[in-house]
Amino acid sequence: MESKNPYGFIKDGKIYRNAFLEYPEREIGEVRESEESTIKYFEDRFAMAETKVHNLSKAIEESDNKGSYLMKLVHMREQLANFDALGDYVVLYEKLDELEEMLREIISQNRVKNLEIKQALIAEAEVYENSTDWQEAADQLKEIKNKWIRTGAVDKEHEEEIEGRFTEVLDNFFQRRNQFFEDRKKMIGDRIQKYYDIIYELRRLMREDDRQAAKERVKELQSNWRDIGKIPPKLYGKLFKDFRYLSGKFFKPQSRYSSGGSGGYRSSQGSGGGFRPRQGSSGYRSSEGRSYSPRKRPDFQQNSEYNVSEMLERKKELLSQANQLAEKDSEDVVEDVKRLRFLWKRTGKLPRDVGGSITSDFIRACDMASEKSFLNRLVRSKNPDYNHSDPQEKINQKINLLSNLIVRDEKELDLYKENIDKFSSSSSYNNMDREVQIKLKSQQRKVAVKKALMEELINDLKSQK
Repeated sequence: MESKNPYGFIKDGKIYRNAFLEYPEREIGEVRESEESTIKYFEDRFAMAETKVHNLSKAIEESDNKGSYLMKLVHMREQLANFDALGDYVVLYEKLDELEEMLREIISQNRVKNLEIKQALIAEAEVYENSTDWQEAADQLKEIKNKWIRTGAVDKEHEEEIEGRFTEVLDNFFQRRNQFFEDRKKMIGDRIQKYYDIIYELRRLMREDDRQAAKERVKELQSNWRDIGKIPPKLYGKLFKDFRYLSGKFFKPQSRYSSGGSGGYRSSQGSGGGFRPRQGSSGYRSSEGRSYSPRKRPDFQQNSEYNVSEMLERKKELLSQANQLAEKDSEDVVEDVKRLRFLWKRTGKLPRDVGGSITSDFIRACDMASEKSFLNRLVRSKNPDYNHSDPQEKINQKINLLSNLIVRDEKELDLYKENIDKFSSSSSYNNMDREVQIKLKSQQRKVAVKKALMEELINDLKSQK
């Protein structure tokens, strides 16, 4: 026996929805108590679908950002096709078609406006692209970037050009700023080392037998001290206190043989303070009693807490954790990577003949984790609908972005190589060779990691098909 209604029918104890539009006939349930009650149940369920469409239409009508509802509409269309109910689906789909046409027109108009806004933001950012007022320019560019993020998408035909130029402007400024502060940090570090060198030289002169020659050398060191330049005030105050005490000892009677032991001396801080030679060491103590090696900056010393065997095991454990981060497809690993790198440095430096490539493997894993994290943040910022995209589309979006990043990094790599060729003919090249080589290797590593990630994404895409 076969029982029907206008939008479906019952056959062999099962209820079916009729085919409509491009959607085929499909089974939606089974007969429970009776055919009439079963049909009534699925007719009542259709009212739920009507309510959802009505509510979506009302929300769009009342919203100031109507374009944001397009993906919700698309998803509702897909859900309706698989919704178990009996009713006039054609009417609902006609309503959805009407709403979609309106939304796409609004989005098209908005994208024209978005293009104008983003072009204006680029012009505004270009004002600061070559600025050397680092703080002001950085604050302004960050504000401009926030406006950029809040501005919607532009048409696909303009997207690559407009996004590329904006990224280029920001990269140009922040790379110059980063380079400036790196150079300044190095310069300050060199100055600090010179101050320590002078203090150590004064300590050495305390042991000279030719007192007059020592005094003349102290006068030179005093002149040199004034010419070194600024460093952080707190550190300079500590260094100057020791410098003044030590240099003053050369111009006081019998200062070289003050109490405290043969060859030693005391600072104005009292017994046990100041710079005192240590047995079996060429180092010295500061006015705070800390021991320093004269040729190393104490602020940057790292002493391992492990022997070689323990160090190797610890580093293997950290490498394992880094590899786990590198396998994650997440944007929330930045702090974890920082923590691992800090712990790696604290663990100490392995001898060259121990551990093989463990250090390069660790660096590569951390770089891969950081690169994935950055790419995930970038793809979401550039594609508001990313989370609603299907898996293949998500991978394609990442591949497109990564391709642009690789092109940019390879251009920078070519520039580094070009600069090395230029510098190699310069008389000052030997002084900067190590720094240039470090930057070159860093850039080569960035390109290599991005290409490895690209290969991984392409393999993931193949597995989706």
